[in-house]
Amino acid sequence: MRAAAWLLLAGCFCTAAEEAPLPRELLELLSGSEIRSVSDLQRLLETQSVANEVMEETKHRYRKDVSHSLPDLKRAHTDTRRRRSTVLEEALPAGCKVRSVVYEIPRSAVDASAANFLLWPSCVELRRCTGCCNTGNMRCSAARTHTRTVKVAKVEFVRRRPKLREVQVSGEEEEEEEEEIQYARRPSLMENILGRLVQDIGLSGPLL
Repeated sequence: MRAAAWLLLAGCFCTAAEEAPLPRELLELLSGSEIRSVSDLQRLLETQSVANEVMEETKHRYRKDVSHSLPDLKRAHTDTRRRRSTVLEEALPAGCKVRSVVYEIPRSAVDASAANFLLWPSCVELRRCTGCCNTGNMRCSAARTHTRTVKVAKVEFVRRRPKLREVQVSGEEEEEEEEEIQYARRPSLMENILGRLVQDIGLSGPLL
């Protein structure tokens, strides 16, 4: 879930600079913490001082573990790359079916007038019809859809204190897949007449 926290912060750095920025301490607190629910986020904001100490200890332990395991990871990566270079896997088609995809929640869906706030989580999983068909004139599409509504946390900094509020966000989910034919657009009668005229008089450019 650490990656989700970084995604949440990325939206904040891209916002308009007209409003006062969120405190760096708050951003560092969110980026260095394990958040699995809105309740976790609420508790984190209520106990900032304790969370900061835990964050520093977690960062130190993480750096120590990475420094010890880095040589082993490099050797394992080298061995894996050598093995892959000698074995070619048979390609398997990604067939048309309903899959879980990552949907990034647009900030405008929560508040189109304000820029200086955070969303948690910043992305969710939705069920969508994806995949390829056997021929180019077919496409994977949804036979049935429904609207799914979820609660997310909107974090603002009001009067030098973080303020959390739950808001609702809706997204379209697809329930059943189907492969449908994509028909090529047929030229109109006028286009046919103009095309024949061009062939008869030997023009290479458009008439209009």
